[in-house]
Amino acid sequence: MWSGGGKPTDAQQQQNSAGSDAANIAADVFGHTAYLDGLAAKININSALAEMQTELAAIPATEKVAMVQAQRLKPQFLNDEHVLQFLWAENFSASDAARRLARYWDERYKLFGPDKFCLPMTLKGALKDDSLALSRGYVQLLPETDTAGRAVVYIDWSSHEPSVGYSEESMHRVFWYMVHVATEDLNVLQRGVVLLIYPQEARLDQFDHSLWNSIAESCRKSLPIRWRSTHIVHPNRFFSIIHPVFMSSLPKDVQDRVVVHSGTKMKVLANLLRYCLPWDRIPSEIGGCIDLDFEKWLSERMIKEDQTLFQKPSASLSSSVLGAVLPQGGNTTSAPGAMGLLSQMMQPDQAPSGDGANQAALGNNASGYLLNLSQSSNAAQMAQGGGADTKPSVAKGPKIMVKSGRKSDPRMDHAVQAKLDDPSLSLLDALRAGGFIFPAMDDTGTPQYTVVDSDNVKITQRKNQLLRRIRTAKKKAG
Repeated sequence: MWSGGGKPTDAQQQQNSAGSDAANIAADVFGHTAYLDGLAAKININSALAEMQTELAAIPATEKVAMVQAQRLKPQFLNDEHVLQFLWAENFSASDAARRLARYWDERYKLFGPDKFCLPMTLKGALKDDSLALSRGYVQLLPETDTAGRAVVYIDWSSHEPSVGYSEESMHRVFWYMVHVATEDLNVLQRGVVLLIYPQEARLDQFDHSLWNSIAESCRKSLPIRWRSTHIVHPNRFFSIIHPVFMSSLPKDVQDRVVVHSGTKMKVLANLLRYCLPWDRIPSEIGGCIDLDFEKWLSERMIKEDQTLFQKPSASLSSSVLGAVLPQGGNTTSAPGAMGLLSQMMQPDQAPSGDGANQAALGNNASGYLLNLSQSSNAAQMAQGGGADTKPSVAKGPKIMVKSGRKSDPRMDHAVQAKLDDPSLSLLDALRAGGFIFPAMDDTGTPQYTVVDSDNVKITQRKNQLLRRIRTAKKKAG
């Protein structure tokens, strides 16, 4: 650290900056949030938004094409609250926040495509084609934050099975969706997010290096949330192979935010507690006491989104910040005067042209939001936005049949029933009674953790599924 009465040299300034960065990373990893409280006390919202306006105007038009298009199609999305999310993500550095906002819309356009990037970030909106990836339960948002107030995104590597038919981009979109759900908690915008990864039951081929590079880049550069740390819990044997290779490809500041927890269950629980992750806030799979019911979560989430969808948006939500720096399009529905400084900030030939009738329909047709994820013929019938005089009715919760994207496997249903009828049955025998076939189990020299069933799903994963279903059945029975 520099001390004394003279001016610090460049080397001393770099050393002080590095020391400050290291201290902030350590605070983020351990959940020490005093510096965030100090930041919040100094914030002047109006001043921050004014700085953001200046920074957004300075970004070249070619780097904010997607943001301009989004403002044209759905100005209500890009309101001041949206801008503030990015300011929080960059600790109120207006220049960094402006670049993150532009990158966000650029990546959102590339990831979701021109037909969906301006749809609401909901299960029946932007995620309407991703039900298969979503149904895996690979990425889940835990019901409680950690004790530092940070959202916890739980990732079970053993649930990643792209061979069933979804793409890497589809799972990446699912991750984006979960982060957006997390940001609905205003405290999380300030506190940030923690990733909790469970690789113990995963195969080597279930680690998707490309997917995780994409997710890491989104967290670091695009998504409107501050990634604080990643905790990898109970790594298996193959993890020691991939971990050094994967870590070496990451920037130093990212490596410093990754913590690996191995050892006995009690040792891991004690370690997690040091990082604001007590046992009552983590899943039972890793030694905690939270029994995750993802299908129930999806059901409740759909109902909540349906109710929010039919609330009439307020025209006053259009951002005064973005309205002052982005070109005004023909589809804009913001309040009069919200875009008043447009012609002074940018020339008309800087604005990107629209995509014609399809883009216009995307901005004006409400029926696109009402596409149902469920393929079941018994799914709830939703009102279609067929005209200006058509008023959609809110679907009543008890009458909605919600599917997670895949039907219940009747073999697992039979296995659950067999285990409930005869608790003395081993998990393997219950699975066999349900109709699952494990060809390699007859070979006594085959390690059980390598055994797969006739559908090429690991026996350990089937056992975990059976245990979860049994716990759920017992809860429902009272």
